[in-house]
Amino acid sequence: MDPKLVKRLPSYIGGLFVIIAGIIFILYPEITSSSIGIMMGAIFFVTGITEVIGYVISINDLKKEKYGVAVSAEIAFVYSLILMALGIYMVIEPAYVLPLLIQVTGLYFLVDGIVKFRREMFVFDKKDSGCIIIALMSGLLILAGILLLCNVFYGTRNVIVFAGLSFIVSGLDAMCMQIMKRDENKTRK
Repeated sequence: MDPKLVKRLPSYIGGLFVIIAGIIFILYPEITSSSIGIMMGAIFFVTGITEVIGYVISINDLKKEKYGVAVSAEIAFVYSLILMALGIYMVIEPAYVLPLLIQVTGLYFLVDGIVKFRREMFVFDKKDSGCIIIALMSGLLILAGILLLCNVFYGTRNVIVFAGLSFIVSGLDAMCMQIMKRDENKTRK
């Protein structure tokens, strides 16, 4: 198997998992609301673990890169560990999650969007439409986080459907970043 594909595999798996979870949130909000703690915990944990695996796989490459990229990776690594810890807590204590759902989900999207936006700014190229798309998706995640933290939605069903849409954007963003990296590597050769 191509070693470059192996480095991107955790992001593809994590992105696909988050997209599927988002679709479940949208299609089955009533079922989702009764098991939201466990589902959110699983999403956070899988997202965190895929980021940690991606970090470990690419640590040597990051050390060779410029300082800003390595620091951004370190921030993403700490963020991933926090996501994993939150995920474990949510699975163990799902009853406490529903009252905090809006704030936790909003904070997740806000931080996720900021981390992805910051990472994208290091390689931003105005002429590359892919960079613009990823920056826009990251901006949408930041907006989703702010909307959820400001509690503009009324009712659990609305929050769950909006969270599902936001998860789909997050998963697409993660997968698009990896596709762009792959295309960027092809053009360098």
